[in-house]
Formats: sequence, C-alpha cells, structure tokens
Amino acid sequence: MGEPIQTVGIATAHYKPKVHQSATALYEALRQSGRKILLGPCSPELLDTINDGSRSAVGLAELAAADLIISLGGDGTLLAVAHEAGPRGTPMLGIDLGSFGFLAAEAFETLLADLPRILDGDFETEQRVMVSAHVVREQEIVADHCGLNEAVIASTDVGHLVHLYTRVNGEHMATYPADGLIISTPTGSTAYGLSAGGPIVSPAVESLIITPICSHTLYSRPVVVEPSAVIEVTASSRGEPAKRVSVTLDGQTNVALQPGDVVRVQRAEFDAKLVRVSPGSFFERLRTKLHWDAER
Repeated sequence: MGEPIQTVGIATAHYKPKVHQSATALYEALRQSGRKILLGPCSPELLDTINDGSRSAVGLAELAAADLIISLGGDGTLLAVAHEAGPRGTPMLGIDLGSFGFLAAEAFETLLADLPRILDGDFETEQRVMVSAHVVREQEIVADHCGLNEAVIASTDVGHLVHLYTRVNGEHMATYPADGLIISTPTGSTAYGLSAGGPIVSPAVESLIITPICSHTLYSRPVVVEPSAVIEVTASSRGEPAKRVSVTLDGQTNVALQPGDVVRVQRAEFDAKLVRVSPGSFFERLRTKLHWDAER
C-alpha cells in the first residue's frame, strides 16, 4: 500500500461519447474527497460544466506532476499521457470508454466503487517497458522521444518501398525491403505490431520486438531481442539515402527524417506505471478482446 493520493490528474479523450458524463462524475467525486484536481486538455463543453470560476485546463506536462493520473477514453488517451508520465514515474489508471482497451482496461463503474481505496494508495502497479528513439544526424542527436507501444520507421508515401538497414548491438541483422519497420515493447505487441503479423508477448517478458511492415520478401520474420539491445535503422531507396521517411512514436509524435539519418531505438531509462484495481489478467484480456473463447 502506497502513500495517500493528494493530487489527481484527469486526462480525457475529446471524441468519446461517454467522456463528458464520466469526467463530470469523477470530478465531483474527487472534489468531495478534498483532493486537488488537475484537468488536462479537454473539450470546451467539459470545462464549462465543471468550471468553478477559477478552473482551467493544464497541458500534459503539468498533468504529469500529479500523484495519480486517471485517463478517461481509450488506449490512445493513455498513450498520450504516458509520454509525459512515464519519465516522471507518475502512476496511470486507464478507464476504458472505448471499444478495445488493452491498456485502458478498467471499467468506469469499478473506478467509482474503488475510488476511496485508490485515493488511500491501496492499489498495485504494473511496470511496463518503454522505448526511446533518437534521431542521429551527422553524429549528433537531433530528436529524442519516448513511447509505450512502439517506434515506427516508415515511408510517408503510401506504397513506397524503402530498404531498412537494421543493426542490433552494432551488428548488421537484416535489410528489410518493406513499407516500414515496427520496434515495439511487449505492451505494443498487441497494437500495430499485432496487425503487422508480429507475435503477442506478455508484458512480463522484458524485450523489444522488430516487425517489418508489408515486407517485400517471403523470408522476413519478426525478431524478439533482449531489452538491453540497441537497434539502429537507416532507410535507403534505389541505393540512395531515402527521402520522405519518418519515425513515429505511439502514433503521437512524428519526426521527419533527412536522408542519411540513423534512428537509434532502445529501452528507455524509465518504465511506465499502470495502475490495476481489477483482478483480470493479461491473458483474460486477450481472451476477451480477441474473442479466443468464441465458439466456431
């Protein structure tokens, strides 16, 4: 059991139909508990509803200063929060108001019922591996971002083939002729990596997964490497450094690459902390979300 929560941040998805009602109810419950509340970027309608005369929304960086962040929406909302909360070690509780929700796995009704004990610090956290991606240009780091799910190096031209020269720990592993390359964490193995044919990896298995996107060969396969691995990727096209290629973290942060840039991806120096209040396991979520128990 941890220390009691004094400051709670609320992150919301603007477009989810249930967000307005849920955020209003949560805000009122937190207000009655006497906790300090930080409200992240939200719709003007929500801000008007809960405005007490001095209330204003704060940015995600300021939201990460809370003792606990409650994310109302889906996985995308939680991923956006993780970019700021991960480096600061702020626990995140994801409430599923969407349709899939591998990360945002808790029900809103469960949150309201368990809120008193959560505020008392009575909850467990899961440590989740995050990745950092450095863009190296002429031996200098020109961009540095982190992600909870994955880093994706891909052509920005739909259907445009690039060759992705890939090294692991300084050794040439493969050159993938493909639309792109996903370097994911175990958490991200159920996201973009899954749709690209990558393996599902339990979050308890610390690792990084390399998965080509629409590879133009029959032999390309996903590769799972140790969590300490350093993966470097350079893109080329027709024997020349590739143009119109970018690296994207969790679909949230995008960096346009210049010809000759090297993208260096490795495990971040910090982990994300996901709060769990329900007894459901990762494998139960797999069965439920992927319908593995459905009769054929």
